[in-house]
Amino acid sequence: TKTYTITVTRAAISTNANLSGLALSAGTLSPSFAAGTTSYTATVSNATANLTVTPTAADSGATIKVNGATVTSGSASGSIALSVGDNTITTVVTAGDGETTKTYTVTVTRAASANADLSGLALSAGTLSPTFAAGTTSYTATVSNATTSLTITPTVADATATVTVNGATVTSGSASGSIALSVGDNSIT
Repeated sequence: TKTYTITVTRAAISTNANLSGLALSAGTLSPSFAAGTTSYTATVSNATANLTVTPTAADSGATIKVNGATVTSGSASGSIALSVGDNTITTVVTAGDGETTKTYTVTVTRAASANADLSGLALSAGTLSPTFAAGTTSYTATVSNATTSLTITPTVADATATVTVNGATVTSGSASGSIALSVGDNSIT
C-alpha cells in the first residue's frame, strides 16, 4: 500500500491596498508614481476641461473607486470635469479583505485662461466710436449735456474671465453700476 499526501495551502485574504500604476489622460504626475507615495500634483492647460484617471491595483482582489465611482483596475475612470485652479481627485483602493484601504490623492491644477478679450461692450447712452472690436481697446463716445450718468455692459470672450468697470467687478453681460459724468472728458476703464 502507498499513501500519497498532498499539502494544499489556502492563501490568506490579501491586505494589499497598493496601486501598481496611476496615470492621467492629461498632465504628468509629480512626483513620478510609486506605490508608497500617496500624494501627487499635475498641471494642465486651460484648454483641458476634463480628464480621466487610470488606476491599476497591485493585487487582483482589490477594488478601486475614483472620486467615489468604482473603476476596474487598469481601466480609465469616467470623465472628471476640471475647474480653473486646484481640483482634488481621490482614488481609494480597498484590499481583498474588504477592510484595508489606501487613498491616493492627485491635485490637478487647471491653468487660467489667457484670453482677456471682451466679445461685447455697450453703453447705456451714446455710441462707441469706433464700433466695438475685441482687438480695439480705446473708444470715444459723446452724450448730451442732459446725460448725467451711464452704465457700461461688458461681455467677456472667455466665460472663466472676470471683468471690472472703474475697479468694480461686473458680471459679464450685465450693466455696471451707474457712472456719474462730469461735463467734459470722463475716462472709464
